[in-house]
Amino acid sequence: MSVEQRKYTDIIRLGHRDSAGVVVEGSYITVFEKLDGANASFRDGSGLPVDAFVEGVVAYSRNTRLSPENNLRGFYEWTQQLDRTNLLPDTIYYGEWLVKHKVDYGQHAGTFYLFDIYNEEDGCYAPTDFVIAEAARLGLAVAPILYAGPYVSFEHLTSLVGRSAIASAADGGEGIVVKNVNFRDRFGRQTFVKLVSDSFREMQPQKAPRDPNTETPETTFVKTYLTQGRVDKLTHKLVDETVIPEAFGLEDMGVILRELGPRAYDDLLKEEAAELPVSHEEKAIRRAIGKILPMLVKAVISEKEAV
Repeated sequence: MSVEQRKYTDIIRLGHRDSAGVVVEGSYITVFEKLDGANASFRDGSGLPVDAFVEGVVAYSRNTRLSPENNLRGFYEWTQQLDRTNLLPDTIYYGEWLVKHKVDYGQHAGTFYLFDIYNEEDGCYAPTDFVIAEAARLGLAVAPILYAGPYVSFEHLTSLVGRSAIASAADGGEGIVVKNVNFRDRFGRQTFVKLVSDSFREMQPQKAPRDPNTETPETTFVKTYLTQGRVDKLTHKLVDETVIPEAFGLEDMGVILRELGPRAYDDLLKEEAAELPVSHEEKAIRRAIGKILPMLVKAVISEKEAV
């Protein structure tokens, strides 16, 4: 077991390209209110390796192990009142310590709200029903749950943003965290996503969030106009310029893709400028080209080899 602190997983913005597939039709999701406090965690210290053994409860802020001198505004002292023998072994309890930030939580300030549990043996975060049951067993508050059930729609999620069960203003919440604990990304990692209220967005101005499972206008544009015929034409220009041999094949894919990426972008803008989406983003078009181009190049090579 690692001696180093395990930070809580980074929660990505819903709408980021890596968030596609996290919440889709058929998913069972839990929508937590995103709390505006200090990320904190604790565990039974006796579960640490021998050289880091602690007789009691070990507490952490987001980045640091806590102590009487560095106590995260009272969180360390709060954890020392817990009975470590009640804590599950090899388990980290994550939550939010409600200290004064931007949202006024009134009487709820100074309370720890559990929102997740990580089991080191399994290497994953626990299902929500387990988190709720464990909170009840230990007498802990749970971060407010705004919805639990089948994924309805992106619009349904956005309608929950800003709602708060514990802030002084019912519409004064920071945002939401959406969990589909069964989802794994291409690296086998659980991924959770968030949507935040306008006043909490980390960059201003910022476009409103979009559904990552919906095709962007830039992707639609590229799929429509970056055809196999266009790629075939551009590829043969590479032959004309002696960038690739006339008898090119799959072994030349690396060179072809490197050369065709910027050429395809320039050709699309030159030939199809009138069809470009309004307020399009250059990066989004280049990203769509990067995803679609390999398939088209392979098709060109396969057709060539079949002749």
